[in-house]
Amino acid sequence: MKLERALEEYEKRRRRAEKEAEKLREKYNKRLRKKIEEVLKKIDALERKEVPKKVDEGIKKIVTAERRNYVNALRKALSNITTMEELGKRLPDLAKLHVGHGRYLLVIFEKEVYAINRLLKELNEEYVRYYNELMETGVERLGIEGLLEEEEKTRKEILRMEEEIRELEERLKTQKMELEKFYREMGLEELEEEIKRVSSRIKSGEMEVRSKASKLQKPIKRMRLHEPIADELVRDSSVVLRKPREAIELLQRIEPRLEGKYKKAARWLIDNLEDKARTIEGQRAELMELEEKRKSILSQAEARKRELWEIEKLIKEREAELKKLRNKLEHLEKELNDAITRLEKILGEKIER
Repeated sequence: MKLERALEEYEKRRRRAEKEAEKLREKYNKRLRKKIEEVLKKIDALERKEVPKKVDEGIKKIVTAERRNYVNALRKALSNITTMEELGKRLPDLAKLHVGHGRYLLVIFEKEVYAINRLLKELNEEYVRYYNELMETGVERLGIEGLLEEEEKTRKEILRMEEEIRELEERLKTQKMELEKFYREMGLEELEEEIKRVSSRIKSGEMEVRSKASKLQKPIKRMRLHEPIADELVRDSSVVLRKPREAIELLQRIEPRLEGKYKKAARWLIDNLEDKARTIEGQRAELMELEEKRKSILSQAEARKRELWEIEKLIKEREAELKKLRNKLEHLEKELNDAITRLEKILGEKIER
């Protein structure tokens, strides 16, 4: 049987069951009202009955208070109960009152209290019978139409979300291409390569000079010259690049006292240090200029990069929403399959969607 036809048949049965249930409700509600009237009469009778004169005054006060509390609580619990559904909701309160009366109240008014409790018990038994009969006549509410509607709505939301993600991804791709184009037009890649080359030349030049200067640290230390430039050179070979003139003057004075590799290193520095320091200084100025240019390009690209980040953030958010929607659809499909399985049991036929 097709699902559409199955739902029509189910709805017919459900309407018939609802009519039967309504008749059942009317029958039981009518009996309920009579039973509550009977209980209220018993409560009135209990309230009016005099406490026997032979009862001790102290106990009499306790009994009077217990009766007042018991009667008031019962009336409150029974108020506004006109249907079996309302009775079902109030049964827990009535059950407490069934055993919640005072000890002395039961001793003094045993007959009246037992009569009320018997009627309360009958109310409970009546509700059980009503509920069982109602279950026999009723057809379970499956909510298949609502599930189908929600499933269709969720599928549409998934398609819309997937389309939105595709559009965002296309937009992201376009923005990335535009950013890359901007970098190309500004020559960022070539600039980065030039920065690397200049940095490498600076590093190489510094290493060459410092290598020569570091060879002289031990002999200068042994000479104990006590000159600021000599002490600095012993601690840090890079001082020759910061103070080339002073370093050369020092080396010229001590060269005659040096021998072998130390003399050779000193002579190289005396002959080349000034030019090397000047060259390195020029390269550093060039590097600074190149880095400023790169900084300017990256600064101009910042707005584009921010937009890329915003798009990527939106994509992640939409993907998270899409995951939730797919989980929801999976849950709805499971609910729907369970409901259709129950419908098949009700109708006794296999159903095709």
